[in-house]
Amino acid sequence: MTEPHTEVKQPVVQVGETFELEIASLNSQAEGVGRHQGLAVFVSGVLPGERVEVEVCKVSRNFAHARALALNETSQDRVSPKCPVHIVPDPSGRFADSRDCGGCQLQIVSREEELRFKRRLVQETLCRVGSLDLEVEPVVAGKAWGYRNKMAFALAETDGHLSWGLRSLQQGDRTIPLPSCEIARPELWSSAGEILHALDEKFGTGLIWDGEKGYVRGVMVRTHAGRAKPPPGPMDRASLEPCVAAIFAVTSFDFGQADRVAQCLSHLEGVRPFFSFSDPRSTGVYYDRTRFLNRLSDREPFWGEALYLEESMCWHTTGSWPTLVGPTSFLQVNDEMAEKLYQRVLELPFSGNRLAVDAYCGVGVLTRALADRFEEVVGIEFDAQSVKLARTTARRLQDCRVAWVAEPAEAVFSNWRRDRNLLSGEPPDLVVLDPPRKGCQREVLEVLTILRPKDVVYISCHPAALARDLGILCKRHFEVVRIEPFDLFPQTRHVETLVHLKS
Repeated sequence: MTEPHTEVKQPVVQVGETFELEIASLNSQAEGVGRHQGLAVFVSGVLPGERVEVEVCKVSRNFAHARALALNETSQDRVSPKCPVHIVPDPSGRFADSRDCGGCQLQIVSREEELRFKRRLVQETLCRVGSLDLEVEPVVAGKAWGYRNKMAFALAETDGHLSWGLRSLQQGDRTIPLPSCEIARPELWSSAGEILHALDEKFGTGLIWDGEKGYVRGVMVRTHAGRAKPPPGPMDRASLEPCVAAIFAVTSFDFGQADRVAQCLSHLEGVRPFFSFSDPRSTGVYYDRTRFLNRLSDREPFWGEALYLEESMCWHTTGSWPTLVGPTSFLQVNDEMAEKLYQRVLELPFSGNRLAVDAYCGVGVLTRALADRFEEVVGIEFDAQSVKLARTTARRLQDCRVAWVAEPAEAVFSNWRRDRNLLSGEPPDLVVLDPPRKGCQREVLEVLTILRPKDVVYISCHPAALARDLGILCKRHFEVVRIEPFDLFPQTRHVETLVHLKS
């Protein structure tokens, strides 16, 4: 029997094909979107209203990716980027292949349009993903430059010397050397330069893991501003002065090599090196906190979980709420905007004041602040080191108003569903959700719809995950009363969003 002939549909464009494209909008990745013969085409480094000559790089079933070759018509919102390796055309309108650092996407657009884009992004994503037709407040903004307190660098080679780099926007396996970085805090970039110079003088480019040899896959540099008015007494065991943490992603458990790197940086005042194993067989650089080099004064160095830091190796954040943090603790990368965000949470009109639950609480920056408005507060955090630091902060401040739970949020909420007595027999008045980028686990959302707290505050850095979760909550008992984006990541496509819901 003859098999029926099935005609294979050919793509309307081919890799390598060139054509002119009119850009209609930006997508969630801040890529320009245009249509060619009905097919959506995504292009980095271009803006709505521009006409650009492109070359197709990748073709999928429903869309294609292309790179910009020449800018034929320019948007009135286009501005010159500060970064010398941002995707941008030269004076003749031609795009150079080398200008494609992946750190920022929006340095080419005016500040006003950047904020409008982020507001639209939140509103449109809520509608498209969550089927929610809601009004979004204007974006709360602050400093546009020099804000990042943390940068994860790759090591690159430039003219035979070490240089800092970031992954290419268009070629993810390529590292783009950075001559400067305008979104990094000035003190971070200055300290990073001193660290780089010391490493280059001592080790040279042989320090870079190249797939076969070398020791370092990446370095995360974090700056901490210390406390301008140090609290007295028992808080003094931790650092109160400004400092810089340099966390090395290394390819082996070689104590000697780690010590040589640490000694190389010992003359740099305020710089503290830490070492985390990063399996060289993995495709991406990561910092493994379960295989972290612990160096304590009373025992030999050992590789293990990052739980054994002496308090003298930690420090206190600035702001209204002094908090003990370690080198790998999660903190927002924008100190100014984080304080505005948390202050807004504390100003919201909550309906009760008995019990507040802060899920995914980290080291408890916001959790302890909630204790000023609620009789009881519970902080939930899966990361054991963060809970240890939160408990130590509370003990040092003789502040026992918060109960800390070192378990996954979904496990805690599931226990509450089975036994409400764990919550003193009554549901919480407020639940704060500040989950990782992927959003809340289904169990957390389902238990919330059973407990029905009077208020829920959801803080998210991923509009699509936020929209998905809000769609679930709003179908069952909850109503959104405020949506407010915060620009914690200027010059990039990312946006933080605060949502207040009531049951």
